[in-house]
Amino acid sequence: MKNFLPLIVALLLSACTTIEIKEEDAFDNHQTVTPESFSSDVLQLTQDFVTTDDGFEINTWQLLRDDAEATVLYFGGNGFLMVKSKPWIDAYATMPVNIILFDYRGYGQSPGEPSVEGILSDSRSMYNVAREVAETYQTPLYIHGHSMGSFLSSYIAQREEVAGYILESPISEVSGWTNNLVPWLLRPFISFDIDPAIASQNNLERVKSIELPLLIMGGSDDNVTPFEMAEELYEASASSSKEIIKIEGGNHNDLPYFERYVAEIKSFIFE
Repeated sequence: MKNFLPLIVALLLSACTTIEIKEEDAFDNHQTVTPESFSSDVLQLTQDFVTTDDGFEINTWQLLRDDAEATVLYFGGNGFLMVKSKPWIDAYATMPVNIILFDYRGYGQSPGEPSVEGILSDSRSMYNVAREVAETYQTPLYIHGHSMGSFLSSYIAQREEVAGYILESPISEVSGWTNNLVPWLLRPFISFDIDPAIASQNNLERVKSIELPLLIMGGSDDNVTPFEMAEELYEASASSSKEIIKIEGGNHNDLPYFERYVAEIKSFIFE
């Protein structure tokens, strides 16, 4: 529903006003990458299927390098597929970092149907994979969650041993997020019936008990998860080593294209 809200609001408020749809607005193109097409001077990509603790096999990529000084487990957002991960891979390829990626169950080549408990199971199993990689390469392990993946980043950071965690374009808590999707003028007419399993995911509560180093990043122009959510999480975080970065001009999915994005991750992991 959220993808159509701006158009619905515009139609309700504009009456007979003409709404302009430009040619560039009609396409949502993504550069893709596959194991067959992947090419890098420093990273070696290995594809595998990992069995979760409840018996599903999820498609995973390990992008490893001989000079790795850190390992990063990446949790993508709701629309994330590994084939669309090129911007994040390119950003991390500028650092001496191993990258672990995967498709949630029901996404890409991972079978099954997504559910909250199922995706939490995926995250636990992938943490075990990433921990083994980090131990093999003798590197610290960081976790990085984008949007919906920020729930998984905080979930793992709360229960497992990691060096630090990154929340990119994060959601603070679900009910507040859905309220932000609807302009105040229309709130009397629109309500959300949120499944309890979804409503239970609350980053605000989790960060209050996590003392690990934390980097929060968001875009000034993000209309999916507004930067105010990042600020809420920063204020609530129990970490004594935390930083919040607003990338001017950044939107929900384009932060890896900004030089500052790369610079801030490098600083967080290596300085």
